Amino acid sequence: MKYFTILLFVFGFVSDTRAQSVLYSGPEVLLPNSTENYARVEVPNGVTVIWSISGNGGTIEGGKTNPLVFFKVTTSPIVLTANLSNATSISDTIPIVQQGPTLQNGNIAMVAGIRQHRINQILRGERFKVKPVNFTGANPTLTLLSSQGRVIARGDSIDFRAPTRGLFFVVVDAPAAGQLKVEGIPTITTPGGGIGTTTPLIQPECTVGNLEYQLANDQHLTGGESMVTLGNQIITAVYDFELRKTHIRAYQNDQLTWTWSSNENEYIRTLNVHPTFGIAGIGSSGGALNRDDQVLVVRITSNGVLQAKTSFGTADGTDYGYGVSFLGDGSIMATGFTEGSFSGFSNAGALDAFAVHIGSTGAILQMLQYGTPANDRVFASQTLTNGNVLLFGDTEGQIGDTGNPQGAFDIFFTELTPTCTQVKNTQLGTDENDLAFDLVVDPASGDFFITGMTTGEFAPGFGNPPRPQVYTARIDHQNHTIAWMKQLGPKEGQSGESLALSSTGVGVIFYTFGSFSGANNNSLGTPASDDMVVALFDFDGQLDALFQFDQTIERIFARAITFRGNNIFVLRDHVYEPGKPYITTSLDRFTNPIEATGSDDPTAWKETIQVAPNPASTELNISFPETSNYAIEIININGSIVLKSQNQNRVDIARLENGIYFLRIYTSKSSCTKKIVIKR
Repeated sequence: MKYFTILLFVFGFVSDTRAQSVLYSGPEVLLPNSTENYARVEVPNGVTVIWSISGNGGTIEGGKTNPLVFFKVTTSPIVLTANLSNATSISDTIPIVQQGPTLQNGNIAMVAGIRQHRINQILRGERFKVKPVNFTGANPTLTLLSSQGRVIARGDSIDFRAPTRGLFFVVVDAPAAGQLKVEGIPTITTPGGGIGTTTPLIQPECTVGNLEYQLANDQHLTGGESMVTLGNQIITAVYDFELRKTHIRAYQNDQLTWTWSSNENEYIRTLNVHPTFGIAGIGSSGGALNRDDQVLVVRITSNGVLQAKTSFGTADGTDYGYGVSFLGDGSIMATGFTEGSFSGFSNAGALDAFAVHIGSTGAILQMLQYGTPANDRVFASQTLTNGNVLLFGDTEGQIGDTGNPQGAFDIFFTELTPTCTQVKNTQLGTDENDLAFDLVVDPASGDFFITGMTTGEFAPGFGNPPRPQVYTARIDHQNHTIAWMKQLGPKEGQSGESLALSSTGVGVIFYTFGSFSGANNNSLGTPASDDMVVALFDFDGQLDALFQFDQTIERIFARAITFRGNNIFVLRDHVYEPGKPYITTSLDRFTNPIEATGSDDPTAWKETIQVAPNPASTELNISFPETSNYAIEIININGSIVLKSQNQNRVDIARLENGIYFLRIYTSKSSCTKKIVIKR
């Protein structure tokens, strides 16, 4: 069993008292003609390294003196050596393993011997199982590898929920013939389309970021998922891949204040909050089989008490829950996409979008499934200021009301009423790949902001990137047209993840294995390592600040961003750290340079609000320091919005009946709700 040598070497070397500070980590096995393989050493202070490779099948790619080295192989096993200046030499033979069939749902035939099997297109958070069946002799040993060859799990079967999207490999060491039973790995089309080579984007200057304080750092097998602000609380969702549970946590004044933990195999992917109704989360539960997998929606109070839990799904396909938001009456809209058919609907083909309206007690009220014969995926949704819900996704087909598909994937918006009736479908795109990631609504203007990834020229004048770039856009809420759109990214490629509103605009978080102007990514320009990037735009699309963080060898996956006062909070996953599990998660903060002065409490302005008279009869007078960009809602005792206004300090309430109401004021900083009485 030749491919065990590296792991055994790691354990043996760590226990060597002569060089405990040095650790080797790298590919467990290699495929013939493979590229972008990596290895690294943890070099003690004052020690340098020179890498060498021997054998007929490998070459060093790029520099040989960085602790992180990249290499490619052809057809023969290689010996990779790190020669340290302290006279320590570390080397190991890395064998080449033949590739077997790609794994997807069903029973896959296995032959005796060692084969490496590729797993394509696993989305972050999706669960899959691989186990041997019908073997004529002893069962094989299975080893799960990351896309760069790091060992994640090993045993007689694999049951895993992926902390990152993308590729995985399973190495099967089979002493006899048999089959592998594979569950939870559907066939999902890889986005096609070419990558252009026209005028490159000139990158803006950036600052090498400095994270100032770490609130949390989970050293066991975890993965960061989502983060939002609720009043003066920072709410995070983290999935524990060891315990197989989601932890929703609240932090206030840099301290953990409460934790809610799910049941086993309940995974919360996305959070949303409401100042009156609390916290909503969406994800999945159950097993990897179609009939076991369910979309999971939870409703939690602002102090961490579970109020309701709803599960739903199809019987003939995997269901993906991604977007969740509160409606004006306290009910919830849950959105995502499915391979199957919900009751009363027929799948249009491949993946369909869905929306499910859930009452405040957890009961399903209405649902909608729609799509094209191709893949239609919803990755985010938010409630608009008009009370409707906006779904944001990408499609390979024609889902827009007008226009033609532009490329392999286009982005689209679907506006729905609270009863799941479609109002408008808008499709936008380039002639290449445009993918949807995240969405946020500005309560003051009603417009919404989006982020995602493109390989085309989405923003006019930005050039066609040689690698994927992150786009950020402001979309007019009335006609769904682009108010402004920007693209960011060095030539080496990057992936947008999340965005959030600040008091001055919108912040976007993503990761890159390239280098913005003024920074230096130690990944050497390959996907084995990434830096985190934060971009701050004002409401008009001006880039106010750009930061590149984590100038390290490790890989950083930027997960979520949120704002509180003059602080920016970031949720990050750390991958391939020596001596640590595959994924660890941290919550960090740093000072927002655009809002570096003033109170750290974004709720302080609430104390200055004056509403008079109260009780009132015909008119409300509202006084507080905000002079523009605020929105007002008046909500009746049943939770329905009965009046809306924007940027008005005098509100006519003459048509409203006597009774108790709630006045809600939104700004870009936060929101405030006050009880009012109308009495005549």
